[in-house]
Amino acid sequence: MKRNRLLSMLLATVLVLTLLAGCGSEPAPAATPEPAAPASEAPAAEPAAPAEEPAAEKFVVLNSTKGMDNQYYVELDRGGKEAAAQLGMEYVTLSAENNEQKQVADLESGLVTYQPDLVIIMPMSPSIVPALCDLCENAKVPFITLFDYPEGMDFTAYEYHLAHLLTDLYQEGKTEAEYLFEAMGGEGGIIAIDGPAGNTTAVRRHEGLLDAMKEYPGITLLESQPGDFDRFAAAPVFEDMYIKYGDQIDGVWCANDDMAMGVIEILDGVGKLGQVKISGLDCLQDFLDHMKKGNTCVSLSGDAPGMQARAVCFGYDYLTEGIRPVTDENKHAIWDPPVVTPENVDEYYDLWYGSKAAGRDWTADSKVKHPA
Repeated sequence: MKRNRLLSMLLATVLVLTLLAGCGSEPAPAATPEPAAPASEAPAAEPAAPAEEPAAEKFVVLNSTKGMDNQYYVELDRGGKEAAAQLGMEYVTLSAENNEQKQVADLESGLVTYQPDLVIIMPMSPSIVPALCDLCENAKVPFITLFDYPEGMDFTAYEYHLAHLLTDLYQEGKTEAEYLFEAMGGEGGIIAIDGPAGNTTAVRRHEGLLDAMKEYPGITLLESQPGDFDRFAAAPVFEDMYIKYGDQIDGVWCANDDMAMGVIEILDGVGKLGQVKISGLDCLQDFLDHMKKGNTCVSLSGDAPGMQARAVCFGYDYLTEGIRPVTDENKHAIWDPPVVTPENVDEYYDLWYGSKAAGRDWTADSKVKHPA
């Protein structure tokens, strides 16, 4: 353990200094013994000071994330920090800045530099997940993965992998679409703004959208294009489609809230905000602000900080008591947040971003802190 290594180094240093002091100093003159005081005059012995207990080791959590340019990633990071602080853990974030090679290189060096006790990984893309997992496995560091992974990847092959934490990507895409279609009255034309092409999350959410359309024959998909989960990428994509379809667009299905914010910007600019129904995923604060104003109709997959806090709690329980999280046979642990609509937005907004957020117990998912 790290404390034992530090203690060994300290003892070695003290020994060397003692030897040096013995070689370089003159011998001290012998002390002249003084006559012992009578028993009645002998000072009372002071009680021995209690032995000092060794300080508890502080676990280090290393968070390897895509970047900090998306509000969802920022919110994930916030929840991890809050949970770690309440659990007495140190929390370090490494941002890949949307660069796959940087994420792999940073994790490799971070495992050496920070000697973490737990690693949480939100990968840049499915393709690098095996490399990131291999780094943690070879370092014998427990780790948790979030969201994307290659199709058919076997997490059970990794001894130190605790869980793959994700939402039901297909179902949330389908549910989002159903709420959007109901808000549209069951008919009209829609635009779909997807995530990056080939991305696991984007693909599964779009599959949910397509299956929902089978139940709503009055809905027409005018066009779908990737917006890369980013508002600045999505805005020009939607602008081109708005120029192409104009008033044929009655609703916009967005694979996340950040892209929806790009759509909102364009609709606001052409005076159509509030007239075209907009749906999203992630329950970001600025998206919910627009929901409170009547500009958006639904968002799912919310409470990003709570999701990362759960990952920290999973790690804490394993490190302190050896308790592994409950998962399915593929080591998947499903995060199932609520559906947020105009009817309940005030409740969840206050819980996640308002007055209730300040006093939140971020350790709620720890079985050690909150045994059943």
